[in-house]
Amino acid sequence: MRVMRAVAGSWLALVFAAGRLMAAPGLPVPAVWREHHVSFDYMGRTSRYSCDGLSDKVRAMLIDLGARRDLHISAIGCPQFGRPGGGDSLNPRLSVVFAAPALPGVTGTPSQAGKLAPVQARFEPFTIAPDAFRDMSVGDCELVEEFAQQILPLFTIRGVKKDITCVPYQLSGSSYFLRGEILRALPGG
Repeated sequence: MRVMRAVAGSWLALVFAAGRLMAAPGLPVPAVWREHHVSFDYMGRTSRYSCDGLSDKVRAMLIDLGARRDLHISAIGCPQFGRPGGGDSLNPRLSVVFAAPALPGVTGTPSQAGKLAPVQARFEPFTIAPDAFRDMSVGDCELVEEFAQQILPLFTIRGVKKDITCVPYQLSGSSYFLRGEILRALPGG
């Protein structure tokens, strides 16, 4: 009887240890590239962006969070070269198509080729905060707030902590800080 208890206790300890390893950051897990289509609406009041500027900021955040580099962003409501701007040119909208690693779900067949391509990935920490190196400032507060609402939930994330306070029409009093873990493809994936 003692031997059975010892074996059962050892087995349970192994099961709990394996469960902790699966949840640990940094361990490779099988994943798939999942494609996302989103219409990103920016309605900020403090900072205005050109269509190219808004596209560049959103592209930089997507790539920094582990989106595949072949993403596509089209600005909507922006003036074309040599043509007057439309009514939406003060608040440009982006059509964004990107792929990010996701844990495989119950749907095993892709609706289009490449939507569920396999990849090895792992959970890694991420932070979105004012950072001169990444060309992010307090003035980007409303952009980060919209990004956190409209695009960040499309990534496979966990343990996200948000502290976003944006004061319209002024920089003082505004701040943002997001952190958590995000599923990123391993190099070569």
